[in-house]
Amino acid sequence: MTIRDLQCFLLACEKRSISAAAEASFLTHQGASKALRKMEEEIGAPLMTRTKQGIVPTEYGERLLAAARDIVVSYERAASDIHDMVQQNAGFLRLASAFGVLRFLSPEFIRTFEARHPDFHIDYMEYPDIYIGKDVKEGKYDVGMVPVCQPDSALDYTPLFSKEIFFITHPGSRFYERETVSIHEVFAEPLIIENQNFVIHCILTQLCQQEGVAPDFYFKTSGFSLCYKFCKERTVNTVSMDFIFHDMGDETLRRIPFDEHPMWDVALIRRAAGTMTKPLRAFYDDAATWCQMLA
Repeated sequence: MTIRDLQCFLLACEKRSISAAAEASFLTHQGASKALRKMEEEIGAPLMTRTKQGIVPTEYGERLLAAARDIVVSYERAASDIHDMVQQNAGFLRLASAFGVLRFLSPEFIRTFEARHPDFHIDYMEYPDIYIGKDVKEGKYDVGMVPVCQPDSALDYTPLFSKEIFFITHPGSRFYERETVSIHEVFAEPLIIENQNFVIHCILTQLCQQEGVAPDFYFKTSGFSLCYKFCKERTVNTVSMDFIFHDMGDETLRRIPFDEHPMWDVALIRRAAGTMTKPLRAFYDDAATWCQMLA
């Protein structure tokens, strides 16, 4: 009995059809039927039966089904990990970063890494925050740089840097001359933030829950540039980290600390079950060194 046989069996149970299982397995109907019969001969019991609803597992098949899922998942995960290790050890690292992270680190971080390690090459992409963890977990990327709100047990997190989140306001706001503001009062004026695709939304929402405040965001957008545009026009207030404020703001805007001091905590993430290869370790070490230099 092979992994391919087990995969065919799982597909037949899932699709309730040997023909459909054969097609999904890139086998002929005859080949799939032969593989399933061979499994029954090895086990010594009927694994499947025909009903009006299609192929269904017998009681013996049900027992094998549970084990087969675990075996196939473990095999596919190991095969994927080995493929990733081969690519990484050949010098190719796939890096996904949340928008804003490289704005703080600067492109020189990646340029310096590649200069220090000329045998390595980084395939780099930027996405909204919520997609980074999903893509790393699915093996589309080897490592991610992302702000963290709700950790995922399938991922390994290594803290990279933290930046405080500030309240950004304009001269027309009642808060403009304040030294600090509280999450309890900021919704008295229109507040625009990035939407649910960004961790800053999760952080502010969680802070509201902790403080017993009902969040009333005036608008949620897909980028902080729009937040600053309307803030500069004295229409709304917004929130961001200081390095974004310095890039996007102007001399008329003010950044004011929250009394609660919410933080934008950025981490390096990789699959928890994955292997720390030499190139990946080099990237982690260089990222830590770079952040220490910026501190």
